[in-house]
Amino acid sequence: MKFYYDPASSYCQRVAIALYEKDIPFTPIKVSLFDPEAREQYQKINPFAKIPTLETDNGEIFFEACIIIEYLDRQFPQQPCLLNPERILEIRTIERIIDVYINSSREVLFADSQRELELRGKKEVIKASRLLEIACSLLEDRLQDRTWLVGEQFSLADCTAAPTLTYLRLVYDYRHLPNLTNYMKRLESRASVARVQREGRIRMNQMLASLAYPLKLAPLAVAR
Repeated sequence: MKFYYDPASSYCQRVAIALYEKDIPFTPIKVSLFDPEAREQYQKINPFAKIPTLETDNGEIFFEACIIIEYLDRQFPQQPCLLNPERILEIRTIERIIDVYINSSREVLFADSQRELELRGKKEVIKASRLLEIACSLLEDRLQDRTWLVGEQFSLADCTAAPTLTYLRLVYDYRHLPNLTNYMKRLESRASVARVQREGRIRMNQMLASLAYPLKLAPLAVAR
């Protein structure tokens, strides 16, 4: 099984967490989409030139992080079960909230951080900030009496949350939300998440340092 990825990509990190959680053997293949020749070769595998991509031993190709994780959960039923059928709608709902409202808003705020100061904080940024606060508050409430986002079992929702919340701290400080903050500490102390973060951290900080307005990843949290 081949996993085409970039270690700094949050979507690739979601899949990598699932692979490590289930201890699935795979061949990692790094993809440089900024290299025209490498990009052209990769488009023979994924015509959209997006990462991640999973190529099975039978030659099947899967795109999109959530679809790849669902395939892995079906083909490799060993624990943890990342898409518990009894909680599947809740798992899907939270995954969508994280991707559509938190991650998309994070991208808007990140783009705004790279504008000239006098051009920042426009209407779309205000809207993104509002949606982001609503979504994070929703997670805060759900984590009131839960270890993970859908109860006591690690799931697809947590695979999605880990890299998203890590990169969110570049542009949004959610330390005023204690449940979410402590949840992030638990995530970063989990072996699969810690491994993925180590693999992607150096590359991401290199990319952030080269920006017009440089940024740096926040220090990793320490679990209580």
